[in-house]
Amino acid sequence: MNYFLPNDYSSNTANALYLDQPSSLVYQPDVYSLALHISKRSGLKYIIDIGSGSGGKLLPFRGSSSIIAIDSEYGIDHIKEKIPEACAIVHDLEAGLPEISPEILDNSIIICSDVVEHIRNPDLLMRRLAAYSKIVPFILISTPDRDRARGLLDCGPPANPTHVREWSASEFVRYMLSRGFDSVPFHGHTINTSIHRAKTTLLTVCGSHASVGMTSDHKVKVAAIVHGYNEADFIAEAVQHLHSQGVQIHYFDNWSEDGTWELAQNFFEIGLIAHCERYPDTPTQNYEWKLQLEKTSEYARQINADWIMHHDVDELRYSPWRNIGLKDAISHIDKIGYNAIDFTVIDFRFTEETALIYQNFEENLTHFEFGRREGHFRQIKCWKNTKKVDLSTSGGHSAQFDGRKIFPIKFLLKHYPLRNRKQAMDKVFRDRLPRFEKESALYGWHGHYNPFKQKGEIPYWKYEQLIPWHPNFFNTEYIVERISGIGLISANKGSESL
Repeated sequence: MNYFLPNDYSSNTANALYLDQPSSLVYQPDVYSLALHISKRSGLKYIIDIGSGSGGKLLPFRGSSSIIAIDSEYGIDHIKEKIPEACAIVHDLEAGLPEISPEILDNSIIICSDVVEHIRNPDLLMRRLAAYSKIVPFILISTPDRDRARGLLDCGPPANPTHVREWSASEFVRYMLSRGFDSVPFHGHTINTSIHRAKTTLLTVCGSHASVGMTSDHKVKVAAIVHGYNEADFIAEAVQHLHSQGVQIHYFDNWSEDGTWELAQNFFEIGLIAHCERYPDTPTQNYEWKLQLEKTSEYARQINADWIMHHDVDELRYSPWRNIGLKDAISHIDKIGYNAIDFTVIDFRFTEETALIYQNFEENLTHFEFGRREGHFRQIKCWKNTKKVDLSTSGGHSAQFDGRKIFPIKFLLKHYPLRNRKQAMDKVFRDRLPRFEKESALYGWHGHYNPFKQKGEIPYWKYEQLIPWHPNFFNTEYIVERISGIGLISANKGSESL
């Protein structure tokens, strides 16, 4: 009964009652922003908020979701006043959760934000949430991380008099698993308040849609349609990576002059590439990206693949689940009824110390920055191959089609566009900017290299401007940013509708 806490930990079983009062300070704002993002993209009907308190964080859900608020008699009046249309349920959370019909659970997101630490015996609550996690598509649970909020040697009791006990991240995940959760696929840290913005809050995301069931009864065929021009130093990494992920490769070369085409032909001959051709039919002085996008859309309908991925040579794509490849992840998404996938972009950069790296870029380029341009938040580049899609209207950022249902959790796109000083100078000033001019004038595309044009050079990035890559650190420290893009720029508030 120590709840996976240290043997010498002291709880506070005489905790005071916490009354959530309206305030300009918002606790765990990104938890509710993430829930809103998931709600809009998944089309789930209900939001079930456990311990809803003053109810202010539920206001953005009005009009898009049916709100079910569960709280004690001391807090429920706030909800009734602010959101009269909500279904307000008075319930003592010390007794667990009320019964909710499977029909509602199957179409719901559950939020349990900073509740568990207030409950003297949370087992009834956690066991019921664990049972619901087999049915409910998404469950978000947050609680303070004791190590981050109080220090590594803290053994209680909690400094907050309304808290009974506080866990470290690893203790809390173990506690969840011990109380019946089959898995906790996403866990990490998010900001504590809208003002302090310290990542001292632990967030877990689980549920029937968030967890991949490793079954062999539903496997889809996934094909990547790849366009490339003068990427000889990276094409081998891209091809080998896609092949290892169970993805079939169809390559279109835009008349490369650096050996990329010859390497692609070699990969075709040994079976790593399924289709290999040059496009357009003859060389051109312009990049002709619109033609290439239209070709992708047209060609996708001709091949035997259940899902299509629009792909560039200088990318490596990953599923959001640890040790789950692209094919298995997409099979899961297909099975639960989604037909499009979005990506979070991280751009890897060279520094003065790594400016002479010419190969093995995933291993050797160790620092990145989040993509923050508007186009980085429109990366819907994988879709179920049942309809012709429109890629060209968005410049290739978003596959548009009727009935699109985007999986709410983003996949990862590791981007390596500029890999060393020489390659970057050649790519920007020789291979891209002159060939972009036509479409830049016609459509306003390809503006991402314009800052370099003004400078006339590619400066080194500095380590202090970048984030060191470590997969475990990345997936936990940036859990909300990683799976939704929330928190990267304020303009992302509108990205849910894309």
